[in-house]
Amino acid sequence: MKRWLVVLLISFSVVLMFATTIPEITLFCRAGPEGDAHKSQVEYWNSNLAEKYGFKVKIIEATRADYYTYVNNTLLAGGKTPDIMESFSGFTALYGKSKMAFDLTDWYCDDTMFPYDRSDWLDISMKLVTYNGRIYALPTDTNTYLLFYRKDLISEPPKTWEEAYEVAKQFTKKHNKNSPTMYGIAFYGRKSESLPMFYYQIFRSYGGTWWYDRPAFDSEPALKALKWVESVIKDGLVPPDISTYEYMEILGALQTGQIAMAVQWDAAYPTLKDKNASPLVWDKIAVAMVPGVETPEGLRRAQSAHDQMLVINPNSEFKKEAFTFIAWATASPEGAKIYAMAGASPARKSVLSDPEVLSKFPRFQFKLPALDQWGYAEPQIPDYPEMKDILNTYLAKVWALELDPETALKRANNEIYDFLVAKGYYK
Repeated sequence: MKRWLVVLLISFSVVLMFATTIPEITLFCRAGPEGDAHKSQVEYWNSNLAEKYGFKVKIIEATRADYYTYVNNTLLAGGKTPDIMESFSGFTALYGKSKMAFDLTDWYCDDTMFPYDRSDWLDISMKLVTYNGRIYALPTDTNTYLLFYRKDLISEPPKTWEEAYEVAKQFTKKHNKNSPTMYGIAFYGRKSESLPMFYYQIFRSYGGTWWYDRPAFDSEPALKALKWVESVIKDGLVPPDISTYEYMEILGALQTGQIAMAVQWDAAYPTLKDKNASPLVWDKIAVAMVPGVETPEGLRRAQSAHDQMLVINPNSEFKKEAFTFIAWATASPEGAKIYAMAGASPARKSVLSDPEVLSKFPRFQFKLPALDQWGYAEPQIPDYPEMKDILNTYLAKVWALELDPETALKRANNEIYDFLVAKGYYK
């Protein structure tokens, strides 16, 4: 009996020692759908994989307001923690140029460090985390816009922006007193990271590009796109405070039955299909790809895409452990599916087409082909965030009807050109 007691005490001591000495790395992320999904992953890892791999993960959530500013300031400060940070693909080029994020390329190409299928990524997802041929993050969540519409009102979603205008007019009381909704459509209007990305979809579907021999933000396709926006606003097809609209405002307008359709990030789908969260419309909402433009070659769409991505702090003392975790969380069938089933949107084609995932989140049947065929990345240059901010300022003025599209685009293009000259891009 004493011998068994001694063995039991020794075993307990070993377990206790392991529990108190096993390293713990930190994952810093935004509150919201991504944060909730990461919590599910971390809980699974700590319960099932921590002992196997020799480390635990601690999750730290921060509010969404100014989140990326905090992440970038933390990376610039050079501290050792957090070990992993959720960031945004718009900063990939900046991270590559400044070495603010750890270069993952060699470990990613090593089968012992990354024992997962490299061909299973959405192509656009890996483009978004790559700069000059080097990989600075792994995509955890690849988002795009979808057209959310009331299927009880709209039998066939509009395929072109011109059709979208006409459908929106039909469901705006100002133009149709029998309309069951006050306004026909809503989209992003507040100066934010999402505003230009919404506008780019129209701009690029009209054939626009960011550059010719110099910036082309005032090109004919750009002007056509912005005139479409202006006409929708001037004709009252959107709520009058559209210049203040961001994610939550669009979500609320759909939930309350105020609008017939909206261009919104696909991440809104679980909330809109939740009977408790959206009792008025949960069974009336359907999704489709965003509209496009008819060309002689057929319908041309453009699907804005961005990654929520996991970067490793270059000053972390646990970089290999951090890579082991983010590789599992983003690319393993197990980790990526946990992420998807928790309500987020992984970048793995096999998970997005998984029958169990599709039965819970049928929007992926539109999202997967949309990104595969029409997905594109914003310009991957280190100074793009500042360029985007210039354009953002002038787009917001058009949304508020303070400037006409032609004047706004000319001023934006000139300021962007001057900015790039000052940065040495043009002589």
